[in-house]
Amino acid sequence: MHRRGVGAGAIAKKKLAEAKYKERGTVLAEDQIVQLVKAFGLRCWEWVTSIMSWAYRSLKCV
Repeated sequence: MHRRGVGAGAIAKKKLAEAKYKERGTVLAEDQIVQLVKAFGLRCWEWVTSIMSWAYRSLKCV
């Protein structure tokens, strides 16, 4: 039994699926970057405020 080659429709369908996965991957990557920026920004702000409060307490004691 001889198997036929891949048709033009199958090739187009495969390319469409690849494009959808690539687009979805880009969207997910952008979402992750936004979450990292928010998390890093909050942590950085918490660190700065804790350092400032420590400095204020240290200067107040002197």
